[in-house]
Amino acid sequence: MTAFKKIFNARVLRNIIITVLVYILLSFGLTVIIYDLTFPRYDPQDEADVSAELSDLVEARKHHFFKSGENELKGYLYGESGRALVVLIPGFYSSADDYLQQIKSFCDHGFGVFAFDTTGSCESEGESSVGFPQTLLDLDAALDYIESNACFGFERIFLFGHSRGGYAACSALEGEHDIDAVVSVAGANSAMEAVSQRASDYVGFLAYGNYPMLWIYQAMLFGSENASFRADEAISESNVPVLIVQGSEDTTSPPDKCSIYSHKDEIASDKVEYIYCETPGQNGHTDLLFDGELANAELMESINAFFDRCLLH
Repeated sequence: MTAFKKIFNARVLRNIIITVLVYILLSFGLTVIIYDLTFPRYDPQDEADVSAELSDLVEARKHHFFKSGENELKGYLYGESGRALVVLIPGFYSSADDYLQQIKSFCDHGFGVFAFDTTGSCESEGESSVGFPQTLLDLDAALDYIESNACFGFERIFLFGHSRGGYAACSALEGEHDIDAVVSVAGANSAMEAVSQRASDYVGFLAYGNYPMLWIYQAMLFGSENASFRADEAISESNVPVLIVQGSEDTTSPPDKCSIYSHKDEIASDKVEYIYCETPGQNGHTDLLFDGELANAELMESINAFFDRCLLH
């Protein structure tokens, strides 16, 4: 009887181990498939028409090419040497040209702008956009390129990022670049939170059951350090002025979930300012930047004023 029990227990243990291993393998495989499908290459189906008011801006810009890993990325420089260069980091499924209205506002205010298409997007190389941490790697490569060109003659470097670009802009504060100010619009707080939030929109709480698999895969793609960057921690550990812009009805980076704004109580810095947008039609994830087809003039005025204050220090 004792021998039978031992055999029975051994079989049960073996079956449990096999079941767990099969679950892990299936779970990891499913995570990889869904993750890769979530971050495809982005090429707009229709080329956007440039309005008359922006045509001169586009014609005068200079094209620059730089490497991010094995891929060549395309950047656009607006303006020449001056008091500050705003480095613009686009959001997900966006090109640098989607922010021409904001670029014009910066240029009209006397700033230069360097914008670029991220890996796997529009005019830049890459079979896919890879994932949120790729934006941080692309920004690091862009800043390396800008610094290797003596910042194109500009005295200060400001970062302006939207969505995943906002996450990258703040996370870059943990790097070795000399950044003078950051504006994050609808920024996600971390790659893990952003992807988990996106998955939970489809499968609810089950998305968090695959959290370990998601972290492992992102660590495999980008390295554990890059996969673990958190904007709130980077802001807290830096001494750089940061402006966080958040929409009250943002469903992509909600004010109470996954956004940098949702972690405002955890940010230990006296150099952080917040703008909470509640105006209907200008309080979502992207529309807070726009007033119809034009830039949100009130918001851009506040952002330019923030950068002006940073120039005084």
